[in-house]
Amino acid sequence: MPMTLKASVAFFSFPSDNVPVTRQFFQNLFGIDFEPALSDEQAYHAPVAEGIDLNIGQRHAPQETPTAFIAVDDLNAAISLATGAGGKVVWGPASLAIPINDYSAYKNAVMELDNVTVTDNNLAQAAIVLEAGGSQVGLVQLADHAEKHFNAGKFRQPLSDYRLRQQQLTANVVQATGRS
Repeated sequence: MPMTLKASVAFFSFPSDNVPVTRQFFQNLFGIDFEPALSDEQAYHAPVAEGIDLNIGQRHAPQETPTAFIAVDDLNAAISLATGAGGKVVWGPASLAIPINDYSAYKNAVMELDNVTVTDNNLAQAAIVLEAGGSQVGLVQLADHAEKHFNAGKFRQPLSDYRLRQQQLTANVVQATGRS
């Protein structure tokens, strides 16, 4: 029986010291044009799987690394989960806003594509945490109008029976070899 996870990958963010070069690399790798993103900075994005985007933007600090952003239903609860287990917030929470110059066109596009009314220029609230094991993880609570694009919230897709069966078979193999 399919299982719907409590969170899902929304996008991967790749900071770059040379955005045009990184853009060309990913265009060649995936075979899709990376279009300008809704950003006041030089940034690009493209869908790389159903409901998952890859974003490229300017690196703001030397320690900034590629980050997976996980769509959660409640950002504050997800942050509490991380910090309660020994992790720490390294950025945010902050609004991911649609630039004012792009807002009208974005609002019209969402209405045309999804028949959804966009009421403000907030795309999401986000934070980056270091979980207790040291991995950097982006957490994002998407605005209602953005959930469909990322297969998040009420649009989250269940894992297939095949994927769940594959997970169980892998666990059985590992158990049979004496590992846990």
